[in-house]
Amino acid sequence: MVCTRQANLTDGTEDWNGIAQDMLEKLIIGKTYQISAWVKIVDNGQHNVKISMKKVDNEQEPIYDSVSLGVLDNTKWHKISGPYTYTGSDVSVLELYIEGPDAGISYYVDDIEVLEVGAADSWEEDANTRIEEIRKRDVQIKILDSNNNPIPDATVEVHQLKHDFAFGSALTRHAMYDSRYTDYFKQRFEWAAFENESKWYHNENSRGNVTYADADYMYEWCKENDILVRGHCVFWEPEEWQPSWLTGLSGDELRKAVDSRLDSAVNHFKGKFIHWDVNNEMLHGSFFKDRLGQSIWPYMYQRTRDIDPDAKLFVNDFNIISYVEGDAYINQIRWLLENDTPIDAIGVQGHFDKTIDPLSVKAKLDNLSSVGLPIWVTEFDIQMSDEKDRADNLEKLYRMAFSHPSVEGIIMWGFWAGTHWKGQDAALVNHDWTINEAGKRYDALMEEWTTNTSGTTNAGGIFGFRGFHGVYEITVNIPGKGSFVKTIENHPEPGVLLYTFNTQGEPIESTTYGDINRDGEINSLDLIIMKAHILGSAKISAGDFDAADLDGNGNIDSQDLVLLKRFILKKIDTFPVQS
Repeated sequence: MVCTRQANLTDGTEDWNGIAQDMLEKLIIGKTYQISAWVKIVDNGQHNVKISMKKVDNEQEPIYDSVSLGVLDNTKWHKISGPYTYTGSDVSVLELYIEGPDAGISYYVDDIEVLEVGAADSWEEDANTRIEEIRKRDVQIKILDSNNNPIPDATVEVHQLKHDFAFGSALTRHAMYDSRYTDYFKQRFEWAAFENESKWYHNENSRGNVTYADADYMYEWCKENDILVRGHCVFWEPEEWQPSWLTGLSGDELRKAVDSRLDSAVNHFKGKFIHWDVNNEMLHGSFFKDRLGQSIWPYMYQRTRDIDPDAKLFVNDFNIISYVEGDAYINQIRWLLENDTPIDAIGVQGHFDKTIDPLSVKAKLDNLSSVGLPIWVTEFDIQMSDEKDRADNLEKLYRMAFSHPSVEGIIMWGFWAGTHWKGQDAALVNHDWTINEAGKRYDALMEEWTTNTSGTTNAGGIFGFRGFHGVYEITVNIPGKGSFVKTIENHPEPGVLLYTFNTQGEPIESTTYGDINRDGEINSLDLIIMKAHILGSAKISAGDFDAADLDGNGNIDSQDLVLLKRFILKKIDTFPVQS
């Protein structure tokens, strides 16, 4: 850790005049650091402030790396932060700068911190460890006969049908005439976002002539194929993306058009779209804000919530994990929340055109997590001419995002070269429908993160597996008694999930060991229930017996109480019955 005391700059002659600190002997080559500083602007107005690093490597020309960029005012101290990966050899200059306001703008800087994030050679191992912890759960299938006796040696086959984590892609109408496009999509993606077909300029190309024909066709196809849909987007803030007729409106006429769009689009897709990107790219546009005031932003979200209370509402923007605008995004989101804007999740677009540093991505996601909302990578692509490089960088982003506890989904922004907005160099599938190295890598990741397994029940009638969260089909074959097929759900909750069936495949209520009161948590309330049962002042029902018999000996006694206490205190992470 490196810290500074408070310093201030006045009367800088250029925007690059700033407070600097030598870092040459303080950082280690090959490691990634999270750098942060608290900044307060003295003068009125909003001003760009950035953290940058100057490096001279092998007596070459200086390299200036942007670490973070924030838009700050004088109302309070602001924290800006971002990751920096220290690479090179024979480095002679390494200087950290806090700079950026226009010449003559005074500002204070305090509490600069430089914290190590990780080393490049261990990021993948660390990510895989997190994936194992946060994306999987132990599941047990228990088979009983008509007398509730366990049946050993029953064969159990487990096949994962759906993922709890969202893997999806943009979908475009004009490619859906080709069955190769639709077949590829439904075989690999469980979520869709319409690339253009639910945007305002597509739905109302001329004022008053509203059509949702393309979007409706796409939605019905998704519904038929059990694909969930994100709504993208009700509004798009930059002026260049407005319907041409809209740009001539102002005042009450523009406000009426906004209300008309809300009433039309949000009502039309109510109950269909799981999410809405309500106003896309507010960090990079100001069409509605300039004409109707910044209060229009909270209003758009409030009205969307009123019309469709079940849709999750997103902010969505770019340059957050692919560049250094995370702090500006966080400040904007916090302003929206402070002004009663209903926001359920944060969208980061993730359009990359150079080598991805996975530790830098992690640090940026960590920083964004401070807001306390779920994160989705809503529009991922990587543009590189070399297929192998494209594949390697796709894996870096997916593995790091999938390993991050705040991230709930990744939507790829297209896959086929024939329709990809960035062309062949960003595609997974070539023009001739051959799958390139990037596409093969994506398929390999999906295979790695999908659980398919089989085995036989033990003497206790149990077959156990550790599987990725999601929906499963299980096939059970009982010697001499036939077979059955059931669908089960393995969602991210604490403890081992137990499904119990009789020989006809009829379920006996599912159990999570330790969760005696079935509230989804294993805590002191379960301990009180078990203690009362042991003391005879209350009785655990037959349906909850399995949840309390933690050593699997057929009794609920002091040994189970000790095991539950140790689990709650995090002294153990499994129970003997799970072994």
